[in-house]
Formats: sequence, structure tokens, C-alpha cells
Amino acid sequence: MATLALQLLTYQKTETISPLFLSLKNQTDKDWCLYFSDNNSSPEIREKQKKIIDEIQPDFSVVYKPVDKNLGYSGGHQFLFEAHNADYVLLINDDTILEPEYIASLRKYLDGHSDTAAVAGVILRWNFSADGSIVKTQIIDSLGLTKSRSHKVSDIGAGQLFNNTKIPAQIFGVSGCLPMYRRAAIKGQLFDPSYFLYKEDVDLAYRLWRAGWQAKIVPEAVAYHQRSFHADLRRNSISYNSQFLSYRNHWRNLRKHLTLKDWLRDGWAIIPFEVAKFVYFLFKHPTIIFRTLADFL
Repeated sequence: MATLALQLLTYQKTETISPLFLSLKNQTDKDWCLYFSDNNSSPEIREKQKKIIDEIQPDFSVVYKPVDKNLGYSGGHQFLFEAHNADYVLLINDDTILEPEYIASLRKYLDGHSDTAAVAGVILRWNFSADGSIVKTQIIDSLGLTKSRSHKVSDIGAGQLFNNTKIPAQIFGVSGCLPMYRRAAIKGQLFDPSYFLYKEDVDLAYRLWRAGWQAKIVPEAVAYHQRSFHADLRRNSISYNSQFLSYRNHWRNLRKHLTLKDWLRDGWAIIPFEVAKFVYFLFKHPTIIFRTLADFL
């Protein structure tokens, strides 16, 4: 039987870990080990994390591996990926809640489909109510990643009501929220650590797609995500650093993955889209353009 490791990465956050751990404790499949790392949070935060683990008393294995440097999302998960040799790896966000069959459903699908490298479930959104209770919604967070002719990559169905929404049969890749990957398809590098944050899941989706692997959404697997960065946020409410990393890493993906054939076939769609974004940032945040150009060159 293929082995499975879960990877959880946190930074300065504890308020959503208890609901997550309770959902992991309720999984029907607990034949796995959780590798838990913290990206250089304060000593107080780390003490709270350890206390939560002790209070919930999980009936699954936990390996706690905090680091004393903020490696970012991509670097932190690459660090954890190198800490084990499991056949499958499931990335866990600290603000997610998994339904009991989530892990079992994804694992079963990978076991039965040797041509598939990446799977994820139906990811909906949740939040806290005014009284602090958890409210699960039917608003879609992600049904996988889609790639347009302009090579803009976005979450399928994000922000829409999940009301008998048709699950896409073919997707470009899976979102970085609760994906399960086949190690044999990844060839050593889960995420490029230099991305730090944002678009590292797109980079991996391109790599797997170019190599001929399939990515699938498994309808039987359902989970909930309290997303802090999404497309329907107003841009002026998103931090400067988040906008820079998202834009810079988008350019990195274009540089790394678009071939001459892509430019000849899709240039009519790519160029106007990129020019519009370039002009926006040039007037709104010109330093984002200068920093991105420096990185590109």
C-alpha cells in the first residue's frame, strides 16, 4: 500500500488550528503521519501550537519540525517534503476543515489511477460567525485550476455558489489548498523555494502538465477553506508585498513554461493581458514593475 504524509505549515497563527486538528482526528483514514512545521513564529505562538496538539490528543502521528527562519510557503513545504519519503503527500492549510472522507477519497483515487499525479477535493469556504462558531458555506473556493489562452491561471468556480455545479472532468492542475500529489511524478522538487509565496502551485501544475500527468477533482472529497487572498478582493485591500510576489511569480511562470509555440499560438491573448497589468502597476505601484524586471533580467 502506498504511504502517505501530511504537511502542515504555519506562520504566526493558532486560531484555526484546533478546528483543523479536530477534522483530522475525525478522518476515516488515519494511516499517515503529519509533518508540522512553523515558519519562525514567536515563542508564544509556538507554545500555543504545542498546547493545541496536547489538548486535542490526536490519534495519529505528529512530527513537529519548527524552523528558525521564515522559508515562505514554498520553501517551508519543500523543507517538509525532504523530511520524509512517503509515496503520496497531502498539503494541509492551517485554515482548512476536512470532511471525514477527504483523505480516504483522494488516496483511493490515486491508488486506482496511475496516470494521475495530483488530486484535490471540492473546496468550499468557511468563516467564523459573530459568536465565534464555524460557519460552513456553499461558496466555492476552488474546483481546480484552469488556464486561459492568455495563460492566466485561476481557481475554477471561485466565489460562485456550489449548487449542483458540474465538476470539471479535465483541469489544468490543482490549487495549493489541500492537494494530494504523487511523489514519483514530482522528481524531488515539490515547490521552488525561491517563489516564497503565491503561484508555486501554478509552477508545479505547469511542470506536471508538460510531463503528461493528469490532475483531477474528486467529488467525494469535500473540505472548507478560510481564504485570505482571493480574486474578488479589491486590489487596494491586498498588501503591497502580496501583490509583488503574485505578479513576480506570474512572470516567472511565463518565463519558465511558455514555449515559442505558445507565444506564436496564443500571443494575441497573452500580450494585451500582460500589457494591461503592466500599465496598471506602472501607475499604481511602479516599484513592483522595477523589482519584477530586475528579477526577470
